[in-house]
Amino acid sequence: MAISGRRRFDDDKVVKYETAEKDFEVEVSRTLNKWCVTVYQMPDRQIVVQDFYPERWKALARAQDFIRLLNQRKKKEEEGLAGSRDDDDY
Repeated sequence: MAISGRRRFDDDKVVKYETAEKDFEVEVSRTLNKWCVTVYQMPDRQIVVQDFYPERWKALARAQDFIRLLNQRKKKEEEGLAGSRDDDDY
């Protein structure tokens, strides 16, 4: 069976991820024969970081890493505030 040289329909589609608080958005798009991962700070979509990858799967993995890190950042801030309140009781 011959393999077609055509790309799958989904390969050029822009993929977007949002943090739980919707304060950041991570976008994966095809740019200049590379895959671009861009992190935007919402609501004005200011670019925080942008990086390029030769393969789509690497860009998607990095985008998911960014989302995971951004979501953990918020949790650590909340834990830090809760921890400092407990210290005040002593």
